[in-house]
Amino acid sequence: MSKPASSLQKRFAFKLVANVIGVLLGLVTMAFVPRALGPEQFGRFEFVTNNFKLIFDTLTLQVPVAYFNWVSRKGHKEDTDLSFGITLYFSLGMALLFGLFIAATQVGGWHALLWPEVPPVYLWEALAFTLAVFFYQFLVYLSDGKSLTVGLEKIRLLQNVMKCLALVGLVFAGMMNLHSYFWAQIAVIGGTVLISAVWLNRQGAWRAPALAPWAFPREEMRRYLGFVKDYARPLTVLMLSGFLFLYFDRWFLQLIGGSAQQGFFGLSDRLGQIAFIFTSAMTPLLTREFALAHEEQNRERLLALFERIRLFLFIATVTSCFLSVQSESIVALVGGDKFKGAVVPIALMALFPIHQTFGQLSGALMVASGQTGLYAKIGIFMMAASLPITYVCIAPASFVVPGLALGATGLALKMLIWQFVGTNIQLYCNTRYLRIPFLRWLALQVLLVGGIYGLALGARTVAGMWDASGVLKLLGLSSLGDVVIGHCSRIAVSGVIYLVVVAAVVFLAPGAAGMSRSEIRLRGFSLSGK
Repeated sequence: MSKPASSLQKRFAFKLVANVIGVLLGLVTMAFVPRALGPEQFGRFEFVTNNFKLIFDTLTLQVPVAYFNWVSRKGHKEDTDLSFGITLYFSLGMALLFGLFIAATQVGGWHALLWPEVPPVYLWEALAFTLAVFFYQFLVYLSDGKSLTVGLEKIRLLQNVMKCLALVGLVFAGMMNLHSYFWAQIAVIGGTVLISAVWLNRQGAWRAPALAPWAFPREEMRRYLGFVKDYARPLTVLMLSGFLFLYFDRWFLQLIGGSAQQGFFGLSDRLGQIAFIFTSAMTPLLTREFALAHEEQNRERLLALFERIRLFLFIATVTSCFLSVQSESIVALVGGDKFKGAVVPIALMALFPIHQTFGQLSGALMVASGQTGLYAKIGIFMMAASLPITYVCIAPASFVVPGLALGATGLALKMLIWQFVGTNIQLYCNTRYLRIPFLRWLALQVLLVGGIYGLALGARTVAGMWDASGVLKLLGLSSLGDVVIGHCSRIAVSGVIYLVVVAAVVFLAPGAAGMSRSEIRLRGFSLSGK
């Protein structure tokens, strides 16, 4: 195995382990928080935080994304203090502008139109939360670009543990409300931002001169700013053009369905992301490797890296299909009767990460290879075409142009179908770029998702024939109640059956998982395919 491949595999392995632990801690948190907050308060949090992230990402004009690509390309052969400083101060300037905008909406009295059913105080808490998350992600870009992933992932583990302890502690102390939910997370994430910044400084990833980028030679500033302009301009056009359409989805659901429907969709989105967490570890790492391979004009490595997407598509499919068929039990355990309206949205959104994974990893090649113009055109087309579909799915029948009034279910259905379409348009362009057959990849998706979903349904059916609640009671878990024990037993039994069958499939047909038989029999797999 080559050194770059070995380094990539080590960094991915640690990111994956950290993500798995994060998933488990997140599940513990989700078992308490939505039930304690209720659909409306949980819906407000989901709506305003997603909305603010979209606004701030738009304000920063994709400059942080360009910075990550710059560090990925240049970080191994030159210092990146200038780019760090320029990106940092630009982002701080946009944060100030965002704050002034929020203040203006309150003075003008039109905040209620932009953020229905959200009291003004939550807007400032959402801004603090958004900035804490952003600056942590900014440091992740630096660590991944400098191949310092492992160290920062250890800090992220600490962040996840502290967040879980804080939130569960608030629930048991009877102090959980939307204010405490915001500030507990802001405090934990903000603390890890400071720890991460100090650690990266000690590793030499950034130095004191980065805080005074204006002191650098003008030629260096022009070189970086020229790169940012050329790289981010098509992505900025995509972001600005798509802002209205992306904003419209959640806003229209909030306006028509209210915070409760937003809560149902928010819960489905959160739980659906569990599958994506298992594979999202690869996205920034693969983006960096694509950028390096493209910089070196190494087509063989580009092909090998792209082929490895099959493995992550398989992982996402296995996780998503199981969660989808277990949606009723998951809702009963996590939200209780108040969240019954989230069963169908969760069943749909659990499948969303399959093509979200495929789309992000496939899109990473387009971005890393400089095809940002094409990437932007595809994104703009997909977002523009999605607006009327969102309207039809959510609008009530009483409107002048009647809709289906499907609420959270309608938005989940639209997102699932549109993600599939958009991802395959990207895939078609990438297969032409790499000169490989598109139909083979399309057939892989259909057969893989259909086959794995069938296995998940079969496992659930078989598990329903056997009552394992007696075993859980023998383990001393009878205090949980018959309903909880029943759902837990069904998930556990079907999970065991499902894992055994999937393991058999991988052993008998390793190609379905993007692996070879020799990789299974010998020493695992190489992420580079070598």
